[in-house]
Amino acid sequence: MTEREKIKEDNLMLQKHINNKDYIKIFRTVCDKEENLSGFILGASKNFLFLQLDNEFMLDGYAVIRIDDFDSIRHSSYERTQRKIFNAEGLLSTEYGFDKHLPLTSWSDILKALKAYDLHVIIENINDGYLDFWIGKITRVADKSMSIHNYDPDGYLDEKPKVIKMDTISIIKFGDRYSTIFRKYLKYRKK
Repeated sequence: MTEREKIKEDNLMLQKHINNKDYIKIFRTVCDKEENLSGFILGASKNFLFLQLDNEFMLDGYAVIRIDDFDSIRHSSYERTQRKIFNAEGLLSTEYGFDKHLPLTSWSDILKALKAYDLHVIIENINDGYLDFWIGKITRVADKSMSIHNYDPDGYLDEKPKVIKMDTISIIKFGDRYSTIFRKYLKYRKK
């Protein structure tokens, strides 16, 4: 099979999962560590996959990953059983999907849209062979970098936003319960 035929076959498989609202598991290796995701593929482009994530039979946020950053997708009897449960619980008719436009063209375009929607994000980026984790409000988006006003587990905002290079981003998550609720309780450290 040629590379072009393989790409076409992969694109057809992704579109089939989207059309069927298939529950899938994505296997990823990031910095020599397994970082798997489960949920529903809402969209795909030549560069990105847009997912709605599962957390113990709850649809809990979204993720965008580069299409080249996963090892494989599984849709077996395990995932079909999970989908049946989601359907029986009524979640596919009430909570499935994303009701805003998300351009899957570049990290910059994705982040600009999320900033306009005032969504806090979780960004994982690869820095010197390690996976860094940042959570907070997007403060700036440029072509080659972005800034996020990170906060810690106590809800304290960093003094200054963190600058992240676009080419180091591994995944962007948003719309999850944690960041959606926690953002209401953020504070600055007293000096």
